[in-house]
Amino acid sequence: MKPFLLFDFDGTIADSLQLGLKIANNLAPQFGYPPFTENDIQHFRSLTWHKIAREMQIPFYKIPKIVTIAFKEYKRLISELEPCAGIVEMINELALKEIPMALLSSNTVENVHLFLTNHKIDSFLWIEGTSGILNKAKDIKKRLKKHKISTNEVIYIGDEIRDIEAAHNCGLKVIAVTWGFHTAEFLASYKPDYLVNEPKEIVEIVNRLTVKSEK
Repeated sequence: MKPFLLFDFDGTIADSLQLGLKIANNLAPQFGYPPFTENDIQHFRSLTWHKIAREMQIPFYKIPKIVTIAFKEYKRLISELEPCAGIVEMINELALKEIPMALLSSNTVENVHLFLTNHKIDSFLWIEGTSGILNKAKDIKKRLKKHKISTNEVIYIGDEIRDIEAAHNCGLKVIAVTWGFHTAEFLASYKPDYLVNEPKEIVEIVNRLTVKSEK
């Protein structure tokens, strides 16, 4: 049995860290927080989103409005966004092996489609958005039920500790990738099933699991 790979988008497929920094600084005057530096971002990479919001002194009730405006700015700047290194090659190799793949993102579906079209990526069976940035487990369960996918088939792939928590809350195995937002050490502390440093390692995991299931 081939695994079903369910991917996160920002930081996992799209190399959006620098674009996110640019957008956050563009919005700083409007929402009254100081602009971020590269040192700030490195510091934030070992914190939860709740702790980041607390350090920024942003009331939590303002975050949905900030996210909505940020996604509009993201659309305006999306031509600047590139895939993470090695991701396109990984997707193409998995597609050749006929590994089923889908994408579930906290970003807007429109932004995700624009990015995938720009980079001629069309191997995902479906692409859907979540209902917010903090309810991934609920959204994963809803999508798996909608598409009639068993949890024991799925491996979730993401770059943040909330991805690990959501996947495990749904009874899924999870691959945490170290090229996105959270650091390798922070990800490891949440005990993902796999921790990978390069996209080609995902192909290796899939190959091992596929061979194992055929025995």
